[in-house]
Amino acid sequence: MAFGHSRKDVEISSIDSESKHVHSNSSQAAEVKLDKRGMPLVPQPTSDPLDPLNWSLWLKILVLLQVSLLAFLALFSASLITPAFVPLSVSLHKDLTETAYVTSVFIAFVGASSLFWNPIANVYGRRPIYIISISIAIATSAASGASRTYGELIAFRALNGFFGGVALGLGSATVTDLFFEHQRGFYMGIYTLSLITGGHIAPIAGGYIVKNTLTWHWCFYIPAIITAFMLPLFILTVPETLYSHSAERAQRPYGSWMENMTMRGRAHSTRSLKLIDFFRPIQMLMYPSVLLPTLYYSVSFGYGSILFIITSANIFLKVYKYKPYQTGVLLGVPLTVGSVVGELVAGGLSDWISEKRALARSGVRKPEDRLLALFPAIVLLPLGIIIEGVCLTHKLHATGTGFGIAIASFGLQIATTVVYTYTAECYRQQAAEIGSLLNFGRQIFGFGVGFYAVKLGTKVGFQNAWITFAFINFAVSLPVLALIFVGEKWRKAMGQPGFHRDL
Repeated sequence: MAFGHSRKDVEISSIDSESKHVHSNSSQAAEVKLDKRGMPLVPQPTSDPLDPLNWSLWLKILVLLQVSLLAFLALFSASLITPAFVPLSVSLHKDLTETAYVTSVFIAFVGASSLFWNPIANVYGRRPIYIISISIAIATSAASGASRTYGELIAFRALNGFFGGVALGLGSATVTDLFFEHQRGFYMGIYTLSLITGGHIAPIAGGYIVKNTLTWHWCFYIPAIITAFMLPLFILTVPETLYSHSAERAQRPYGSWMENMTMRGRAHSTRSLKLIDFFRPIQMLMYPSVLLPTLYYSVSFGYGSILFIITSANIFLKVYKYKPYQTGVLLGVPLTVGSVVGELVAGGLSDWISEKRALARSGVRKPEDRLLALFPAIVLLPLGIIIEGVCLTHKLHATGTGFGIAIASFGLQIATTVVYTYTAECYRQQAAEIGSLLNFGRQIFGFGVGFYAVKLGTKVGFQNAWITFAFINFAVSLPVLALIFVGEKWRKAMGQPGFHRDL
């Protein structure tokens, strides 16, 4: 079937659900813009040069890389101290379990931050929220390093998580602002890879910071220094990506690039901030295509990443008698390698599956197609958890433990990219709310892991505890697989959310 440029053709394509809300009374709606394969672009761009969908690819990538680096630095800052828990516990006169709360409290406040910042960003723009949060994150990270008591450190870590973790919740919305649906698997993959590998590379660096006679304080000073270098670059080169596609905006004269580089009040002309906006992410839990992937991803991240990060210093010391830098290497290398290799599969595979199945339907795209790329994650992530548990219980060679961590990390990266891309495609206009949910679920579930994982492993054996975690992870994946068959039916039955239809 050939694709024409008439409105009728568009309405039978996958862009119908969005196009009927965008520029409905504008002449721009008369001509459908196509991609290189001759399929309608989703979403349809306007003719405004300030519309992020119309920006040059190099500018989109520049923005993507900086937002991805911010996400990287957030979890890098969270995990850099992990290999130094032993000297930190000595300095603070706390046991290793209490010392681990230094990371746990950061994780918890990162989860809460997006519920606060994302609604504000939906009205006043992404750019001012990023700039404000970066500035305060620099100060709170430096203050964490300067802390001398346990109470001071916990307080500043909480503040650092609240301000420094903004990109973890807002980044996926920014990717959705910039790229068309057929591109999102690849570019969302760059973002999610950066997000995850920040926490994976950090243990390697943190271990060598301690080994090379720098004190644990530098595990907080270094992220502050790196972020401080980023701030002026971000201010000078990252425009506002929030763009209103409402009919009212289409009738106004085009703005200037100078307006896009300033913090000029409301970035979205048809919105004002309301109390209900802070509860919109909770509203999205009504939709199975958001609720089930959020639950699955939260458990996957908790057991496929946080479990290893939070427990490694304690367990590797007991099982392998490892020093901090050795713990950092055994933890960080397999986590990083697994994530990178996983992303080489994840983004491209989900885009390829989505494109092939859309072509078979004469151009009609369905978000559920991307879930087919989830199968390797559903098998490999629990398998990796079990392998590490077996190796720890039987005190097998550390190579086996690293192999298990790498396999789990491989699966987690695939799960991350597929879930982020799928949920954004189901409800593009609500991408910021969904990003908040994914971030909140991931961080809060991960926060809880630190309170029971080592205790349970010590009581029943790490093999039994880790098998239990793997079983839980596999169990929550099954409802997500059901979405492949009934997800579209459920989405149509629920309808589109009644808010943010002006994006």
